[in-house]
Amino acid sequence: MSFSLPQALVLLVPLGLFLWKRGMRPGLPGALRWVLLGLAVGALAGPELVLRHAGSDVVVVVDRSRSMPLDADRVALEVVKLLEGQRRTGDRLGVIAFGREARVEQPLRAEGTFGGFSRPVDAEASDLAGALDAAEALIPPERTGRVLVVADGRATGADARGAARRLAARGIAVDFRHVAREAVPLDLAVVSLDVPTVVSAREPFQFSAVVVASQAVTGTVLLERDGQPLVKGPFEFRPGSNVLPFRDLAEKEGLARYRLKVEAPGDGVVENDEGRAVLRVEGPPRVLLLSRQPAGTLAQALGAAGLRLEVREPFPLSLDALDGVGAVVLENVDANALGEPGLQALAAYVEQAGGGLVMTGGRDSFGQGGYRRSVLEPVLPVSLELREEQRRTSLALSVLMDCSCSMGATVPDGRTKMEVAAEGVVGALTLLNERDDASVHMVDTEPHEIFALSPVGEGLPLNKVARGFSGGGGIFVGEALREGKTQILRSEKATRHVLLFSDAADSEEPDDYRQTLAALRRQNVTVSVIGLGTPKDPDADLLREVAQLGGGRIYFAEDAMSLPRIFSQETLTIARAAFVDVPTSVEAAPDLPLLGRLPSLGLPQVGGYNLTYLKPQANVAMRTLDENAAPLLALWPRGSGRAVAFMAEVDGPFTGGELREWSGLRATLEGMVRWSMQEGRAAQEAAVVRAERRGNLLRVTLDLPPGEPMPTVLPSLVVLPGEGGGPPVEVRMRWEDEDRLVGEYTLPGRGTWHPVVKLGERALRAPPVAFPYAPEFEPGSAAEGLALLRSVAQVGGGVDRLSLTGLFAEAPVSEGRVALAPWLVGFAVLVLLAEVVVRRFFSAPRLRKPVSGAPLAASPAPRAAPAPPAPSEPAAAPEPKAPEGGVDSALEAARARARKRLGR
Repeated sequence: MSFSLPQALVLLVPLGLFLWKRGMRPGLPGALRWVLLGLAVGALAGPELVLRHAGSDVVVVVDRSRSMPLDADRVALEVVKLLEGQRRTGDRLGVIAFGREARVEQPLRAEGTFGGFSRPVDAEASDLAGALDAAEALIPPERTGRVLVVADGRATGADARGAARRLAARGIAVDFRHVAREAVPLDLAVVSLDVPTVVSAREPFQFSAVVVASQAVTGTVLLERDGQPLVKGPFEFRPGSNVLPFRDLAEKEGLARYRLKVEAPGDGVVENDEGRAVLRVEGPPRVLLLSRQPAGTLAQALGAAGLRLEVREPFPLSLDALDGVGAVVLENVDANALGEPGLQALAAYVEQAGGGLVMTGGRDSFGQGGYRRSVLEPVLPVSLELREEQRRTSLALSVLMDCSCSMGATVPDGRTKMEVAAEGVVGALTLLNERDDASVHMVDTEPHEIFALSPVGEGLPLNKVARGFSGGGGIFVGEALREGKTQILRSEKATRHVLLFSDAADSEEPDDYRQTLAALRRQNVTVSVIGLGTPKDPDADLLREVAQLGGGRIYFAEDAMSLPRIFSQETLTIARAAFVDVPTSVEAAPDLPLLGRLPSLGLPQVGGYNLTYLKPQANVAMRTLDENAAPLLALWPRGSGRAVAFMAEVDGPFTGGELREWSGLRATLEGMVRWSMQEGRAAQEAAVVRAERRGNLLRVTLDLPPGEPMPTVLPSLVVLPGEGGGPPVEVRMRWEDEDRLVGEYTLPGRGTWHPVVKLGERALRAPPVAFPYAPEFEPGSAAEGLALLRSVAQVGGGVDRLSLTGLFAEAPVSEGRVALAPWLVGFAVLVLLAEVVVRRFFSAPRLRKPVSGAPLAASPAPRAAPAPPAPSEPAAAPEPKAPEGGVDSALEAARARARKRLGR
């Protein structure tokens, strides 16, 4: 027995005195009141019954990284099954899988069987320390047990012994079962590919690679630069380290990517046969123009300005492609052509790496181009929102959402595809105005109504849309289109549109979709499709045909995270309010001189422009003279870089004759690009930034130039993924000596990584590094992994579990605690009811106390008149009448006796 709040027992003293003085009753009611007092105070003290044999908690931690044997999952399942049969009363078993991160596959359970591994893990790393910390969090603080690790010991995260010490502090030991690949006679591994960090264009240089061979073998060597073979042929590898010398000359500025591949018959570990490196070929910063008009007005103007210009068709961007680029110009480019990772890379390029961005207008740009709700929208100096005053006509929109089982899959941020799509639908509905109509239906094998066609002004149940569910089977396209037809034809709006969202790999049962679409087109209803997947998926052709017959557009969202912006893009397109397609006059604004000496009078008309709104703190250089008074040319610094938005179309059907013939057009375009490149800044002696990779540890150093004052705030290291597949990571740098700062970061996976040092307002780009394969594939033996697991187990007294028999029996037993307070409260309620019943129905009534000792009688007898007192004796004062029973009566009687004694 123990108490969680023993101090409450002190209340027995004052409450007991109060009960004795004020609330005491004779007989059984009084006894029940004492019992009630004891139960109430006891419940407040929180009594607990301690059970010394409440069972143990065992957590099985399973390594599922790529270095494990192919049958590792089967071995782990057998281990779990054996332990399930050993559970005793109170014992619980949990399962955690780990790779780069830990995933709880099964919480602690006292019964039931493990159904197998279902949660995906990143198999490119083995963070054993993080998995042990997850096991510690899984075992409640009031319980204890053991942890069993099933792994090969090729850990890549922090030192796992630290996590083992934290478990040992709670009395939890870490046992292990070593499961590793069989020893191979031959392992040929590329240990390093060392290229210079920076060279100039057309500068010859030498570099080398180190290949480790476990035995002598004749192999093949292939060296490529940007996919083009440089060296290919046989090589005699001797046991140990082999140095391979190379030489090269890069003609083109930018980032050169080198790949070294070695092969040999009988190589048992193929994962480490490849080495990668990146080389920055320096030159003057160039301008990357993405345009479908390589010989158009914009390309001619920038080329004539003497800028180093590279013109390309729009393509999925990456930071690798942007290395050495001073500014990116997007000429009427749809966001989908850049890809979701490309948009992330471009945003990081401007905000973190200090690059420049110029975006020009057109039907495929700004809001209608899919940049609304994208990661690039915060970079632009204008807002792409759709305001009420922009709308001229009302519309009706029917949304059909695929809710099949495939929509239950998760995306990298942990949400399901259905939740991300629902976010996009909610964002699209918020762009509608009060005069519009809308309906939303989920569809799998049949439609599920979220809400029927309703006026937006009456309020839409957006919370029901956000709670979108994932059903079963695939989406029946025919059923969906028939439901959309039923809903949209209820409206009489001038613009009526059906939007179908479907999985491009799981769209089934089209039925009579052609007849349905034909009927909709006869009623001037259009149909667009958002396909989740790629244009090569099995049902992509069907979805493409639906959009074509429906007179709408087709979008393929290869990345589910792009769905919110695609839904907004389609809504803005059908609303036809984000682009003004009539000739409009413009005027110069006060910030036009920021772009250089440009004419401020006699500005030409534009044939059309993207309607946007200036953001706070942004600069405006030109604005329209229509009722919108909208910005036509806006600019601002963003993060470490700069962004310019020119809302007019430079070269297209909405350019207008005056703008095309305007003498100041080329100077304006040149000024926009040069300003975004931050030309004309005060020259500063550059600090020296170096980067190197040691395994998966990135180390970046910053050497300050002589005479530069010490920074008041420590600089930070920002690490950007080369493919733009994730957010930037920022870590604070530290002093290594009086002139050097250092920052370190553990690289999470393969690929190219771009480090940037942020020093005040400056962004110093360090040379990028390549990470070819996870460190767990570096040359080594299974004995090294076994030694690591033994060192982890020794911290807390764990052992190598060659046999699992008796694991639960040897695990420390937890102390179970059963709270008694609820039981005491229940008994107190029963005692209270019993006291009331006994006092009301079974206790004798309290009798009135007799006056002056006279006996009680059933009825008073008649009394004779008292004789008058003798004349010589004064009349005695009347005896004060005893008040009736009760505390107040007793007090009154005491006062009367006091007055008598005092002669009052």
